[in-house]
Amino acid sequence: MNFANTTHTNQNLSLDAGKERTSSALPTTATAYKKGDLLALSEANVLTHATDEKTWDVICGRDVTAAEATAMVTNGVEFDIFYAGKFNAAAVSLNGTKLAANKIAAARAKAIKNRIELAKV
Repeated sequence: MNFANTTHTNQNLSLDAGKERTSSALPTTATAYKKGDLLALSEANVLTHATDEKTWDVICGRDVTAAEATAMVTNGVEFDIFYAGKFNAAAVSLNGTKLAANKIAAARAKAIKNRIELAKV
């Protein structure tokens, strides 16, 4: 068997669970989130979607519907975010949409500043 021309696509978000560091923050009311979304974190510990691949702080740790987000805010319930670790660059997203190939380099550069590793796999 010849595997020289075989390509492998890994869409797992976490590449090393032992290096993950999590915390939690409040969502924004009526906003849906997908695990792997790049998020901005305010000084009030409230999450919003990053406006682009250069303006994010943390990675979303779970799927949250807009209705769940509203209920969480009402009840003061936070959800998990990743603030450190090794993650698959091909598995992160902006508002549920995977990053285009030409956006990954900027996201990885921001990740280094955030002490997060977005690795190419």
